[in-house]
Amino acid sequence: MTDLIDQNLLRRGIRFNTIVLAITMGLFAGLGLFLLTHLSLLITGENAGRYMNLLGVFFPGYSATPGGAWFGLIWGFVVGAISGGFVYYTYARTIGARAANLIIRAQGSGRLVEQPVLRMSGHALGLALGCVMAIQLVGATAWLVIRGTADQSPHAALLVHYLPGYRVDLSGGLIGALDIFVFTYGLALLLAWIYNWIVSLRFRE
Repeated sequence: MTDLIDQNLLRRGIRFNTIVLAITMGLFAGLGLFLLTHLSLLITGENAGRYMNLLGVFFPGYSATPGGAWFGLIWGFVVGAISGGFVYYTYARTIGARAANLIIRAQGSGRLVEQPVLRMSGHALGLALGCVMAIQLVGATAWLVIRGTADQSPHAALLVHYLPGYRVDLSGGLIGALDIFVFTYGLALLLAWIYNWIVSLRFRE
């Protein structure tokens, strides 16, 4: 019975935190794009649209203008919320019951109250971030193909220098997605290892 209650609390906690993080990331991305657009207009004037207008390919209605910045706010919120929520939900569900094994507490610190710290799971983080990056790359490539502008996207084609086998078509997008998943997964493992190493040093007896 206790295990059932714990599982229910865990699911509710994950659901609540997913919503909170989704809203937070949505606001961060939306407001970030909105402010960045106005900052670019303030600094570079009309030249701001030279590169930022490329976002209009993926965000209908967006342009490097005061009016287009509002579309950037909306699209940034949507994309940021979906991405942030997916990353947290995937990370939390992957950890699951192993969360207790990731907790480390200070030993012999002399403190009246212990300050537990949750270590990072490189596998869970890599899976979550890798999936998000891969899905976004496939989605962006597919959108360019659907629009019929794949051959007119030299900036997207530059990814071939960083993602071996990538092309601005559906099959190339899948290969690029695998590349970016592997790269992101490895980077997450490294990040988690560094973080956990620092935590271990901090809480060592």
